[in-house]
Amino acid sequence: MYKSLLLPTDGSEAAEVGLKEGLRLAKALGARVSFLHALEPLGPRLLLGPENLPYYQALLEDLRRAGLKALDQATRLAEEMGVPFAAPLLEGRAAEVILKEAAHHDLIVMGSHGRTGLDRALLGSVTLEVVRKSPKPVLVVPYRRA
Repeated sequence: MYKSLLLPTDGSEAAEVGLKEGLRLAKALGARVSFLHALEPLGPRLLLGPENLPYYQALLEDLRRAGLKALDQATRLAEEMGVPFAAPLLEGRAAEVILKEAAHHDLIVMGSHGRTGLDRALLGSVTLEVVRKSPKPVLVVPYRRA
């Protein structure tokens, strides 16, 4: 069945709900997990000019630290549950990185993000792209703010 699960995380509450569900499933199946955090490129989103260029490296380092914190949180959960894991920090668009890494796993488990009002039924953009394009099964764990 499922021997290797891919559990992407961005460090959010919604991602943590997905992590916990993925870890419970991995423990029940005796499977290994790979956590994944994608460090998104900044170039297209920022207008790099002389006024903000000095801050580019600092912003990139802040994003890297946030990614490592998200992976650290995930690995602590895995250690508490006794689930074997790997935890790479990779660079690239989140959905593309997840889809590329999915080739090495049997199942992707990720959280949806909770919204209020009419948007509540919609998935996050990364989750939606992964669901649409993944050749592997994707378990989407719903998240609703209390």
